[in-house]
Amino acid sequence: MLTYFLAVAETGLLHRAASQMGVSQPALTKAVRRVEAELGVTIFERTPNGMQLTRYGAAFQRHAIGLRAAYEDALNQVAELHAGELAKVRIGSTPAAEPLVSRTFLSLLKKRPALHMDLTVQLSDVLIKALLAGEIDLAVAPMPVDLSEELHAITLSSESTSVVCRKGHPLFQTKEATTPKDHVRFPWILPGPGVSVRKQIEDYFHRHRLTGPHVQVQSNYSSPMGVFLLITSTDMLGICGTQHQPVAEQLGLQVLAVNGAKWPRDVGCLVRSNGRLSPLAATFVERLSDEATRQTTRSPRVGTR
Repeated sequence: MLTYFLAVAETGLLHRAASQMGVSQPALTKAVRRVEAELGVTIFERTPNGMQLTRYGAAFQRHAIGLRAAYEDALNQVAELHAGELAKVRIGSTPAAEPLVSRTFLSLLKKRPALHMDLTVQLSDVLIKALLAGEIDLAVAPMPVDLSEELHAITLSSESTSVVCRKGHPLFQTKEATTPKDHVRFPWILPGPGVSVRKQIEDYFHRHRLTGPHVQVQSNYSSPMGVFLLITSTDMLGICGTQHQPVAEQLGLQVLAVNGAKWPRDVGCLVRSNGRLSPLAATFVERLSDEATRQTTRSPRVGTR
């Protein structure tokens, strides 16, 4: 009714207002009469030149314009809320890949202000289970050695894992690169036995016929900041992936030069083979690849000894 009244008031012609609103002229006339009946006053004067507002009609028009604006605002807010609920991606990430996921979200947010992200940070084995169960849309994690047929992987980047310690650590007193015999003398902070990098480090010691590593603190590295603070305060040795090197450097950690210890790995985006990504999730995957490429071209390194 309000929109009908405003259409007549703004055009001054019933037939033009009816055409604008997509209704018949009799229906529009009936709507105007209903408004007048509710107000108890005449709001239009019918003249040869069209419909002219009375002083009551002019007063009502001022309020009606404000009401229409408020109504449109309400519609927009509900539409934005609904769009926000639809514009959601459920991402799983390992702690090492979390900076890449965060940069991707911030980059996409510039063009998609309504974007929402549910982020689950866990180790890769937990994420794969969640992905297969449909609890997340995609997972950003180190590529599994044996990829299930139920999963499809998109390689994003390659990174390496370095051994880090605090500045002033006793191992920095040596003039040459450190060896497994040096490393076995100190405690470590490492992920659990089921994590690939833990297996790589254990194999590193076993190849040199040493019993180790001595794990004093076992952590899933879900909070690298907390892990790095432990390393800076003790003689423990830890690990640091490429993605977290800027944080490690800010906290004063340094990479140890190590003989015969290279632990490279590919980081990928894992999705269900039989699943279908939403357009938004597919866009997120594309942006992940872009961000990973940018990181590769400007990847900083923690200072080495």
